[in-house]
Amino acid sequence: MPFVSVTRLRVKSIFFLIPFMRANEASVKELKRSKGLVKGKELIDKKLTFWTITLWEDEGSMKAFRGSSSHRNAMQHLPKWCNEASYHHWVQEENEFPSWNTISEKLYSEGKLSKVRNPSKAQVENKFPPIKWTKTERRLR
Repeated sequence: MPFVSVTRLRVKSIFFLIPFMRANEASVKELKRSKGLVKGKELIDKKLTFWTITLWEDEGSMKAFRGSSSHRNAMQHLPKWCNEASYHHWVQEENEFPSWNTISEKLYSEGKLSKVRNPSKAQVENKFPPIKWTKTERRLR
């Protein structure tokens, strides 16, 4: 039964996009080498919104990646770069990804907010728009 991790980050300005993308690519590179990763994918949605879902053999494997240097470095900048940030974890029977609609519903109904310096109205109200674009998906493994 895989451990699932979902994140949703919205970059607050195009001025932060290049450093965000550099940090993201460094994290993806490390993610692909991570022990315990079953598979992952990411999605770029409207308004500079980035989604990631990863399936892990267990929670410990996810936490080991979360503590890696590239991910930790990216997370240090998250409060400055993003105006919306949330995450959710669960265990599921299937080794397949749920649909993006299911992913977003679970995140919106059960997810937790991460701290950002200048939260958007959606972050403050914990009320986010549904995913619009799904053709920008990239498989990570």
